[in-house]
Amino acid sequence: MQNSRLWGRIIQNHRILRSETVEIEGGDIESAFLELCRRFDVQRPIQLPKHNREFERFGRTFYSREHFTEPIPFQKLEIELIPGDGEPRHSGPRTPLMDA
Repeated sequence: MQNSRLWGRIIQNHRILRSETVEIEGGDIESAFLELCRRFDVQRPIQLPKHNREFERFGRTFYSREHFTEPIPFQKLEIELIPGDGEPRHSGPRTPLMDA
């Protein structure tokens, strides 16, 4: 995961209110995720198996209000892996939209 980054977005009413990108140091995605939460000034959301599966399969996932134990002023937090140079962008099954 050389030069990989984690992109976080705060979403409200289908609009990006805030966006941050964090470098993933030494393949430590967890530390990058915690840094995004710190920059957005939100607690770390509850991590469910669904989030792990989505992130492993698609390189992205989201957390909605029910994944936080404190109230949040937005609808969801999305995170997405931005691979470094020479790394595949998507590792899941191919869809017709990928070739469009």
